[in-house]
This record gives sequence, C-alpha cells and structure tokens, in this order.
Amino acid sequence: MPHKLLVTAAALLFVGFSAACGTVAEPPVITLIPAGERPPSRFTDPELIEGEALYNLACAHCHGYELQGQLEASIPQTEALGMHIVPPHDETGHTWMHPDQLLIRAIREGIPNPLQQYPMPAFEDAYSDAQINAILRYIRFFWTEEQRDHNRRVTEQWAALDQQFAPTEGETMP
Repeated sequence: MPHKLLVTAAALLFVGFSAACGTVAEPPVITLIPAGERPPSRFTDPELIEGEALYNLACAHCHGYELQGQLEASIPQTEALGMHIVPPHDETGHTWMHPDQLLIRAIREGIPNPLQQYPMPAFEDAYSDAQINAILRYIRFFWTEEQRDHNRRVTEQWAALDQQFAPTEGETMP
C-alpha cells in the first residue's frame, strides 16, 4: 500500500510540474555574433572608431555597451549590499562633471574602494595617453553640449590650479 501511495503522489507531482512548466515564459534567445561578423562602427572619425573599440574592450562589460552603466536588474542587489552602482558614462551619468585629469587618473590608478562601489581596475600603462583620450572623446560624444562645456571648464580650472601650485624645479612637496 505505501508503494502505491508513493507512485500516485509522484504521478500527481509530475502532472503538476508539467502543467506549471507550460506557463513558464521561455528564456530570451541570445544570439552571439562572431567578432568578424559584427557591424562596423557607426563613426567615420578614426579617433572615435578607436575610442569605441577600446571602450568596448575595457569598459563596456561594467559600464554598458550603450554607456548606460550597471545592468538595471543587478542594481537592487548592489544597493542592498550598501554599495554604489557602476555609473553610466552617457548623459544620464555624472562622468561629465569631472575634469579630464581626474578621469585619466581613475583609468590609470583604478578606484579600489570595494565598500563604496565596485572596484575599478587600474589600467596603469595598458593604454597610451592617446588611447585614453580616444576613449574619453568617444564617451563625450554621448553628452549634451552643456555637459561637454562643463567638462571643458572644470578641466581648464584643474589645469590652472596645477600650474599655480606645481612645485618649482628643486622644490619638494611637504
């Protein structure tokens, strides 16, 4: 008798799971495109083409291929852990608020504080100054004109302060 009850229970479970499976949405189809078959850049300017390629190689897996920042589905968990999200680099983010000198420093040195945000790796000398400038030019392409103007002003202000407070030859900083 217990065996017959067990078989009946298993059959009911099978029927229940089968019925439930019919109502589950199918997962989205993900089509991977081999590198050689990807569409070419939408840009004609060589520096923007290079900036886009370097951004996609080094930055997009965290900051988004559309510069949108961290994947929206993972934001609640990140915030629940008390961490900041990976910022977008398009016009909705705050990258434009920072001077280029600070952005270059973040790329070279990284942002290592894991208690405040995802740590950004230090790229150190992996990219030349020209390559970093190409990445920044590509990112700037997606900002508003007002955001580009602000970025230009704070970059000039930073440079002026650097010039004003730079140690003279032979002088050491305390």
